[in-house]
Amino acid sequence: MSTNLLIFTRLKKHTKGTVLCLLLALTSLSAQAMTLSDLQQTLSTTKIVRGDFNQSRTMAMFNQPLISNGTFIIAANHGLWWHQTAPMTVSLVLTQDKLSQQFDDQPPQVMTADKNPMVFYFSHIFLALFNGDTSALDQQFNLAMTTLTPTTDQKNKWQLVLTPKQDPLNKVFSTITLQGGKFINQLTLAEIRGDKTVITFSHQRTTPSTLTTEEQRVFQF
Repeated sequence: MSTNLLIFTRLKKHTKGTVLCLLLALTSLSAQAMTLSDLQQTLSTTKIVRGDFNQSRTMAMFNQPLISNGTFIIAANHGLWWHQTAPMTVSLVLTQDKLSQQFDDQPPQVMTADKNPMVFYFSHIFLALFNGDTSALDQQFNLAMTTLTPTTDQKNKWQLVLTPKQDPLNKVFSTITLQGGKFINQLTLAEIRGDKTVITFSHQRTTPSTLTTEEQRVFQF
């Protein structure tokens, strides 16, 4: 076999091997890519999620971002309990038809859906975000799903960018971006006027699997 023919044969084998590796890699990436249906199933599997949050809000009128933090509970068939502990105590409880907001030791203020339809329009969007209800979100947003590079602690990292389709959301937000894995780890609200809120979630857990007596009381108002 001539030298040129030998080199060509080896190159041909090397090329076949490279193409095969590329095809296998692409197949693997395709198999690992999450879909909206996968995402909804992942986020809706757990009925109760507890955790901590840190919220940073950047506003044009302030030189420094406004920082707040606390704990939260999202419970299927109940709603969301958003308990801010700093810089001041605020307890916000959101269900499908009622909203309770309490500052420090003051009496809670309760609003209902029939008396405050616009408040609950945004509240239901917020619940849909936390529950990963992509079918409900699809009615209000254009959804762009991306599978991110996995890390050692999270194999299924994803990003979901929501762009409002219509009023009133497109008058307030330019985009809403969610990032996560098994849970939502970060929520970014980018507003039309330039303000931005970034909420980071941590220490998320699914046990105990039922609400405690105190938590049940919070949702009963």
